[in-house]
Amino acid sequence: MKERKDLWKPEEDKFLKETVLEYTSNGDSKASAFKKASSELGRTVSACQYRWNAVLKRESSLPAAEVDSSGNTVKQSSNDFKTAPLTSLDQVIRFLKNFAKTQPDSELLKQNKLLNEEHAQLKLLNEQLKINLDDKRKAFEKELLQYEEMTGILKEADHLLKQEGIEDKRAVH
Repeated sequence: MKERKDLWKPEEDKFLKETVLEYTSNGDSKASAFKKASSELGRTVSACQYRWNAVLKRESSLPAAEVDSSGNTVKQSSNDFKTAPLTSLDQVIRFLKNFAKTQPDSELLKQNKLLNEEHAQLKLLNEQLKINLDDKRKAFEKELLQYEEMTGILKEADHLLKQEGIEDKRAVH
């Protein structure tokens, strides 16, 4: 079990926020983002979920201008604008790194396509071989029955010939 940390640092908030936004913008689930953030931050998944739902989700949905305690809109300082592009740039870099990892190589795609085609051909060949085997099995069983019938007839004929031979010998005596 992970050690509990009571206070969230601004860097941890930032990392959690970036991770969740990055994962959701890539089409991944928030659950996977929370799992990733929890392992990086050394916190539980539930702590990350709680922090996101209680604090950060509201912050990420706020417009650029904030409201002060009296309800008046406060303009952002010029320092905020200087850090915003860096955050965006960091997000873009992180996104591109993850994108490169998750996007399959064109050579791998070609190889995958060829393997899928070969797989389809082999499945077709397998089905044809199964049908051929079944036909051969049926023909074999039919010939086996004919052979058994012929064997039965020959045994019966042999038996009859032996009986006639015994009767002929009795008649001679």
